[in-house]
Amino acid sequence: MEMFEKKARSYFGIIGIGRFGQAIAEALVGYGARVIVMDRNEDNLTNVQNIVEEVVIGDATDEQTLIDSGFQYTDLVIVSFAEDLATSILATMLLKEIGVKKLIAKARNLLHLRILKKIGADEVVLPEADSGRRLASKLISPGFQELLEITPGYAIADILIPESFEGKNLIEIDLRNKFKVNALAIKRNNGEVLISPEPHTQFQKNDVITILGKDSDLKTLSNQ
Repeated sequence: MEMFEKKARSYFGIIGIGRFGQAIAEALVGYGARVIVMDRNEDNLTNVQNIVEEVVIGDATDEQTLIDSGFQYTDLVIVSFAEDLATSILATMLLKEIGVKKLIAKARNLLHLRILKKIGADEVVLPEADSGRRLASKLISPGFQELLEITPGYAIADILIPESFEGKNLIEIDLRNKFKVNALAIKRNNGEVLISPEPHTQFQKNDVITILGKDSDLKTLSNQ
């Protein structure tokens, strides 16, 4: 995508390529981001190997494998599986220990969520199997310009910013604490796209923000 300057192409890592991980990889690549993915199962990587920058067949509980693969140089890593609690917890811990700047992990239940938070996950996603509520949120929230379900109950959404955001930066808006969502990108009216925007990035009129979060939180933000 020619609109992206090289310096703007942030680097994302994804551990585990199931439906959840694949959807995130495809969305990030679609916005011009660099993406590295790791999975122990080679078959799982076939669906993304032709679109991401690098695929690694490896064990995320092996610290040296993570280092050799360069995950410590990414801007953000997503641990996208939750079925194997022990592996999820160990991978999260090792990624933070090798210096990953920001980490989002998927949890299987509330106890798993608490453990992931304790060991350093910056954000934890706890999917809820409620696609009906997701559809209802989309239908009654006119602020949604696009919505991609990444797992039942959670989505990546493009939302036109409310007027109250104009002229303010991400620190002032404080999306994570006020709305419990994470900003992945900002799309300007002139076609410019900012991947993983800096905290001091100011919103401009008619900006569209790409966010990851729980459906109910996306709805709250879009109704501002």
